[in-house]
Amino acid sequence: MNIRSFPVLGQKSIIYLRKFGFRSFVSKVYIYTKNRFQRSRDNISYAKFLKLERVNVKKIEKEISGFKYTPLISFVIPTYNTPLNFLFEAIDSIKSQVYSNWEVIIYDDGSSSKATIDALRNLNEENIKVYFSNKNGGISKATNLAVLKAKGEFIAFLDHDDTISSDALFEVVKALNKDRNIDYIYSDEDKLNERGERVDPFFKPDFSLYLLLTCMYITHFRVVRKSLFKKIGGYKSIYDGAQDWDFALRLYSMGGNIFHIPKVLYHWRMSPSSTAQSNSGAKNYALVRQKNLIIDFLKRSNIKGAVSDGFWKGSWKVFFSIMRNPSVEIIIPIKDNVAYLKKCISSIIKKSTYTNYHITIVNNNSEKGETFKYLKKISQDPKVKVVDYNKKFNYSRVNNIGAKFSNSDYLLFLNSDTEVITPGWIEEMLSLAQRKDVGAVGPLLLYKDEIVQHAGVIVGLGGVAGHSHRGFLYPSNGHGGAITSIRNYSAVTAACLLVARNKFQKVGGFDEEYDVVYSDVDICLKLNEKGLGTVYTPYARLFHYESKTRGKQKYENNHDIDIFVKRWKNLIENGDPYYNSNLTLSKEDFSFRKV
Repeated sequence: MNIRSFPVLGQKSIIYLRKFGFRSFVSKVYIYTKNRFQRSRDNISYAKFLKLERVNVKKIEKEISGFKYTPLISFVIPTYNTPLNFLFEAIDSIKSQVYSNWEVIIYDDGSSSKATIDALRNLNEENIKVYFSNKNGGISKATNLAVLKAKGEFIAFLDHDDTISSDALFEVVKALNKDRNIDYIYSDEDKLNERGERVDPFFKPDFSLYLLLTCMYITHFRVVRKSLFKKIGGYKSIYDGAQDWDFALRLYSMGGNIFHIPKVLYHWRMSPSSTAQSNSGAKNYALVRQKNLIIDFLKRSNIKGAVSDGFWKGSWKVFFSIMRNPSVEIIIPIKDNVAYLKKCISSIIKKSTYTNYHITIVNNNSEKGETFKYLKKISQDPKVKVVDYNKKFNYSRVNNIGAKFSNSDYLLFLNSDTEVITPGWIEEMLSLAQRKDVGAVGPLLLYKDEIVQHAGVIVGLGGVAGHSHRGFLYPSNGHGGAITSIRNYSAVTAACLLVARNKFQKVGGFDEEYDVVYSDVDICLKLNEKGLGTVYTPYARLFHYESKTRGKQKYENNHDIDIFVKRWKNLIENGDPYYNSNLTLSKEDFSFRKV
């Protein structure tokens, strides 16, 4: 086929055709087309989803009557030449709250619009107070001054043109009744389009530091303990436009207790001047401040690192400086399939820019002469050694044996049916794995046609565990930017998993009670229990031909499933904290539940 016969193809398409062939190209075009129409289908599905989420006022009122703790919550709303229809919609959404112990503090930041000023002066209601500034001082200053006027124990932040659901405060106080030590609350959100329709929901994970260092995913709805807001010093004017992001990171540094409500309580208006639009271009001035606030976080945390542009505008990449050039042992279990092993080893040696590594190949019951011939040849490389283990295959045991034959600082477990794409893959994973609060680190794995195979593991998918965004087109961002963001997950796959040796030993390595599957998810969860979070990075990318290592045998087995489900029953039933209860457990595409 002559690709020049396709004059409409872009340069990227032509490169892809040459690299992967016509069949893969057609497959990718199909998925691209499918994803292009996904947004409109999502909006239709979301409309159906909302019918299941209607507020039951009588039920909520009954529950509120049983609350032992009913704190006053103060909304603070800075205004500046606000469109009156939007402002009144915002205020009406507060008035609609089923929980009634609230007040509103509006602080006008020197509006020049007479209509805005006149309307604010006419807001003569007992629990709505309006204050005026003679000049514009910026959103941080206006917010701080509004907080000084607030009487509530907690401050709720509401932009002057957005709205909240009628059960927003109820959900907040419900959480506080369960845990009085909560300092900072955020929720899921959606957007209001120009027709006033609710679209584009963002169902967020529970608190993820590494996602917060990538983007301000918390955004709205934010409720903070007033005493802590003051103690931290409120908002900083040098970060106007990104002040809430800076505050969230400072609150984290102070040890604030951050809580997530997995429910859409905030409706973010899409308008030409709003960052709720599809990109951050409406407020480009904030981008410099975003980068600076992350740099400041690293400095005050005594963390050496660099901040650079992320995959999309408004996202950032933090690279933590690698300390002391640690050694890495790449452990690769094999049984024949030498063609894949050759490709894997070749890609490591030719592409890797990190040099302080060695490779241990664990040969488990290989039978073919070509395999032994290659192993003999490759073992002459001083970086490579071969360990024979000729007993019955057990995935955990094979990897544990590989670990025992290494003295390296870090262990990188790798399937032989993988191929390195990004030269800096080891550095990207090491950057995160060396962090004191991190256990396992995993990369983005793609099928050969560059479709996502793994972007983190979610516990509970399919009743056990599954891969985030499997089948998505790369480089699409995924739900809330999940594919292209460094972020916490509950687990990653050991098809490529990096962990510090001492942390690996701390939890006893892979559990050999598992025969084939789920021991990688299991070890991540054990590390999590030790306070060592699992982190996924899209900046390390490999191809994964999936299950070539052991041939075509069926990997699912009831023995491993039964062990996993029994051991992690509570997590499966309560829900993965880095997923969201509003999303389906039957598919890996982050679609809505019950729709």
